[in-house]
Amino acid sequence: MHTALEHPSVSRHKCLIYDGHPSEQLPVVVPLLKDGLENNWRCLYLGEPEIVRMVDTALAANGFDTRREIHRGALVFSSDRSHLAGGKFDPAAMIDGLCELIDGAVKEGFEGLCATGDMRWELGDDRNFERLLEYEARLEQVFRDKPLRGICQYHRDVLPPQAVRDALLTHRSAYVGDTLNRDNMFYIPPELLLDETDGSDRTKQGEWMCQQIIRVLDAEQKRDEAFRALAEVNRDLERRVAERTAELEVANKELEAFSYSVSHDLRAPLRAVDGFSHALLADYADKLDDQGRDYLKRVRGATTRMTQLIDDLLSLSKITRASLTRQRVDLSDLARRVLADLGGRDPARRITTRVADDLVAQADPRLITVMLENLLGNAWKFTSKQPAATIEVGKEARGEETVFYIKDNGAGFSMEHATKLFAPFQRLHAPEEFEGTGIGLATVNRVVARHGGRVWAEARPGQGATFLFTLGG
Repeated sequence: MHTALEHPSVSRHKCLIYDGHPSEQLPVVVPLLKDGLENNWRCLYLGEPEIVRMVDTALAANGFDTRREIHRGALVFSSDRSHLAGGKFDPAAMIDGLCELIDGAVKEGFEGLCATGDMRWELGDDRNFERLLEYEARLEQVFRDKPLRGICQYHRDVLPPQAVRDALLTHRSAYVGDTLNRDNMFYIPPELLLDETDGSDRTKQGEWMCQQIIRVLDAEQKRDEAFRALAEVNRDLERRVAERTAELEVANKELEAFSYSVSHDLRAPLRAVDGFSHALLADYADKLDDQGRDYLKRVRGATTRMTQLIDDLLSLSKITRASLTRQRVDLSDLARRVLADLGGRDPARRITTRVADDLVAQADPRLITVMLENLLGNAWKFTSKQPAATIEVGKEARGEETVFYIKDNGAGFSMEHATKLFAPFQRLHAPEEFEGTGIGLATVNRVVARHGGRVWAEARPGQGATFLFTLGG
């Protein structure tokens, strides 16, 4: 039994305040009835017939045989309004009837009564709400004295504002929607509401008011502490962001220095090797046999590949550091320009290209151009052995996402190796079959990641490949 000054963590006398469809009560009401049935409490739902059927269906959907529970007396659905004698609501008569139901449940072997219902249905016409405060206050006393658990439901758009106010005054714990407020600040004990305190109880009344003041002060203190803690977290976050920004700036400068070193310190000896090998071939070819000339050609080919690799690595580094500026980008126009450039450098190719007209995205035009050059360059390269090569650029909707794609009918690859595609230096074809450094798709992946998107591939050996990508926001 609870005294007037106790504050249980969650009161057994709760109210539910909601303002939508009656089904919004189910996330609160069904768990109450479910727990009651599972723990041998008699469960009562009181409301209009249509809502009763809705609750019945919801319990059945949760695995309960409601017909069996009704038959054994564990579950009671009621739309009875006989307690409204002549349409008049009598709190005292209602309380007496409820006490009889509780005692009857205990007598028949149940732990107690678990009750819930629509207060609009229970109280009848609007004129009866003038006695709601008295009823709920007396009901709170019953919850203290008897094994009763319950939720009184208040539909905010159906009941008068006074009824909602009275509900908050008389319930220690209140649901708003499906969110439970365990310690309702508006709650007032029934002794104070019903003015049942005599001279000897004035001390309790004063103690309650002091407790309320303390609760408000504690709430304000906790709020202030939360604000201070949040401010400290923000300051710490700002400090960490500043530190990481400084570290990133240092790392970028180091990367720039490294890139400069690679560009100059490696290119110089490569140029020397290439120059001397070229001079040997030009000036001493007649003094070399076929094998010697082949060796020099291989040296020149290796220096050319190394130079291309350095160029690609520098390009990848620049993409990582480059600022990103989003604007409307016409991918259709960019794709056609890249394809035209590829065709100009390889005029002997007979290749069919199809580019959709409405490929538009919010993206950085410079980075997107680099990405398309790599993707379309790959499609051009890997269809080189097809007599009727085709490259298609388009888009498709997948849910709410726009997915762009570049499809070809070239060499393709096994999907077993697809996870390697976008890592630097990973190649699925031998250099003598298709040239390349293995940096192109890593660059594509970096561009897409900078835009907050993703890129992936679908392919089969000898049947072409499709590269798909999104560009985030």
